Amino acid sequence: MGLTGYWSLIYQIPVGLLGLSFMVFIHELGHFSIAKWAGVKVHTFSIGFGKKLIRFKRGDTEYCLSAIPFGGYVAMAGENPDDGGYGNTDEFRQKSIPVRAAIAVGGPLANIIFAIGTLFVLYQLGVEEPKYSMVVGEVDPDGAGAKAGFQSGDEILTLAGDEVKSWETFWQDVALQGGKALPVHIRRDGRDLDLTLVPEMDPRFGISQVGLVGEMKVVVSKVMPGKPAALAGLLAGDTLLRIDSTRIPSASALVEMVNGSKGRPIDVTVRRPGGEQTLTLSPIRDESGERFIMGVYPGHVVPTEVVSYGPVAALQKSVAKNWEFGTMVFKTFGSILTGRIQLKALSGPVGIIQMIAGSLRQGLQKFLEFIALLNTNLGVLNLLPLAITDGGLLLFLLIEAIRRKPLSLRVQGNINRVGLAFFLSLFLFVTFQDILRIPWFLN
Repeated sequence: MGLTGYWSLIYQIPVGLLGLSFMVFIHELGHFSIAKWAGVKVHTFSIGFGKKLIRFKRGDTEYCLSAIPFGGYVAMAGENPDDGGYGNTDEFRQKSIPVRAAIAVGGPLANIIFAIGTLFVLYQLGVEEPKYSMVVGEVDPDGAGAKAGFQSGDEILTLAGDEVKSWETFWQDVALQGGKALPVHIRRDGRDLDLTLVPEMDPRFGISQVGLVGEMKVVVSKVMPGKPAALAGLLAGDTLLRIDSTRIPSASALVEMVNGSKGRPIDVTVRRPGGEQTLTLSPIRDESGERFIMGVYPGHVVPTEVVSYGPVAALQKSVAKNWEFGTMVFKTFGSILTGRIQLKALSGPVGIIQMIAGSLRQGLQKFLEFIALLNTNLGVLNLLPLAITDGGLLLFLLIEAIRRKPLSLRVQGNINRVGLAFFLSLFLFVTFQDILRIPWFLN
């Protein structure tokens, strides 16, 4: 890891921890607010676990920030099955089933409401939405797409019979299907064709990929002084459209097209503020003598437009987006159970911290969208009927309502201990996988 990588790591840790801690704060605030409203005595409201670094007390409640920022808790009187309690009316277990259920739901509900509210405001302020089509810009020669017969310029119409609306949903659907053969309907040079795509597992992340990149604008990031491009008049910021009469679909395609000229004169059509312009240049060999170059550093730009929504449309779009976030949890678990996604594809706190920092580097919009996704996922995951989750408590309450008496404290305690052991093992596993991926995130 170079010096840049270390600086990146130093940047990621505080930014990611702040984002993760804020998400936990929203969750625990939901529990806390309903518990207080219901008259339950709250001993501690903590962000994080372990040693209490900062603490102060207001009324009966101690508020604190603890050393391990991967979670948090609200400690209520009479909540822990291992504690006997005193039968006071302000204890959690003395409250009715509906009240206890409301307290349990409060945390996940707060996360989901926060996520919907965040995107609701964002969509009204205006968001950048991509304008590119489902045209393939680049095909990895060793990837599944190349093996299926994809070519640069192909337009993807349907995947497994469903219309494809964006590259994000295309890659997402491919990942969830694992190595399953997928029929793809494409359009190539005005002709409709059917291909069979078999995604391949990426060993780094445990998910399937196909090696296809969407068509994007290819722009000149930098022009090398004294090279053919500079002598021909190319400028930084020019959008590269065509070489001779052939469209330039990607930066890597540009490199191959220039090298393929073998040094013969080529016409390069660019777009700049004054309109389109065609320049003629003759590529030269690079310093190694192995490739022909024209002397530019190319980059990619995804065309976007800023779109603002009215209150009703923004709310509808926010709810729809968060519904997509929430249902993705179940699709992912289903793909893991069927072996289409490997368990190591899951991310723990270390990976989440890296992704929070990475999303912020992409801009405020990406950051807020990712925070919304995390809050929705946290809310949905906590509603699952698993031991030590809020959903597990709801399951206990359902059993109590059916039996007309709660499970014994011993049984509840044993179930929670087994659940804690399972989640601790999963936590250690995904954390280890996150650490293995750190060099990739720092590139």
